Amino acid sequence: MKKERKEYLLGCFPALPAEIEQQMQGKKSANFVVLLTNGNELFARCYHRYSKGKLIERQRYVFAKDGAVRYGKDDGRRWTIRSEFREPVFCQSTYGYTFNNSYIVLNIKAIKNSCMRYSCAESYRNSLLMEYMKLYCKHPNVEYLMKSGYYNLIYETITGYWGGRTELSVSSLINWKSNNLLKMLDLNRTEFKTLKGSEHYYESYIHWRRNYPNYKPDELLYLTKVFGGEAGTVERFCRITGLRAVRIAKYLGENNISKHDYSDYLDQCRILKYNLHDTAICMPHDFNAMHERLSALIRYESDEINRKLFMENYAERRALEYSHNGLILRQPESMEEIAAEGAALNHCVGGYAERHAKGKLTILFLRKADKPDVPYYTMEVSTDGRIVQCRGYKNNKANNPKPQEIIDFEKEYQIYLDKLFGKKIKNQHSKRSA
Repeated sequence: MKKERKEYLLGCFPALPAEIEQQMQGKKSANFVVLLTNGNELFARCYHRYSKGKLIERQRYVFAKDGAVRYGKDDGRRWTIRSEFREPVFCQSTYGYTFNNSYIVLNIKAIKNSCMRYSCAESYRNSLLMEYMKLYCKHPNVEYLMKSGYYNLIYETITGYWGGRTELSVSSLINWKSNNLLKMLDLNRTEFKTLKGSEHYYESYIHWRRNYPNYKPDELLYLTKVFGGEAGTVERFCRITGLRAVRIAKYLGENNISKHDYSDYLDQCRILKYNLHDTAICMPHDFNAMHERLSALIRYESDEINRKLFMENYAERRALEYSHNGLILRQPESMEEIAAEGAALNHCVGGYAERHAKGKLTILFLRKADKPDVPYYTMEVSTDGRIVQCRGYKNNKANNPKPQEIIDFEKEYQIYLDKLFGKKIKNQHSKRSA
């Protein structure tokens, strides 16, 4: 739209009808966009209502066959052309406070009496109506997308360094030069029919078509529905199983198996050295049962390894056992006993069982000598002989502060550990020199 035309249209704004002005009366802050016609053009007048009811017109728009334009006030009185087209700003934001610039549209029926009658603006359900109508002025064929179910290709994005502004965006896949819907979407009739009811998968569908040009439309749609845009995941599954991408997609889709669960299952099979090129393995008839079975098997094998390590370190830990002043400190007899200790004292020592088994730390049970089987306190000792923590019920956070007898015991036990580990260091040195 030429500058002269913009200046001319500024003088063509219709007066605000009394009945519409009446609709904007009231208290509490609110924003309104009033749509009006004068000839074939659509005019928009944007008002802010202050909390006490005062109305102020902030911005104006015109939508015409030759383009769209926005107007604002430089000095609060004189309307001028704005070089930047954007949604109306009813109130400027100040430091620490953001105004709500959303608005209510009044007299939307005016669209039908203007050059915007085929814009489908009444069907636009997002918040950027002004920007959408500008898009229609530039690309009238957006009407075909809206009416055919491809409205999701027109969406809103948050922009700006601080993410403070929302703008209208359109898919880069649209061919705006054509007025033929199929050519706009680069789809043939079979593809268009296949995507009917699944138009929101369009962009992912095109992505898969580029990666698998020999696949049929229904196969590509299956990939789209199951994997979205995760081409790397599909390639990994194909490489591991030797199957075609679409066969994996149909297996997952028809059996309602998530990508995450299937990936986990394949990893389990590799750990157990199963032949994943055998379809009975990579596509089991009852996936959930097989997945649970392998999970249990791996847990069992892992537990068996940890139990073996636990017993290998058991004899060496005898030296860490200790007694003093009516208290005894002993090592656990099994991994299960560590878990039971955590449950009894309501703390997290159960999660340390595997590291204890592997010798990465040592868990010890502190008991009263006259109640050796009743959980009292739990101690962690590092591999270099330091007391890392000593915790009682609920980690001593339940109105049960650590008693003095425990504090005194810790001091005596640390002295014992210093002597014990000092001897170990000397023995290691002597072995090296020998």
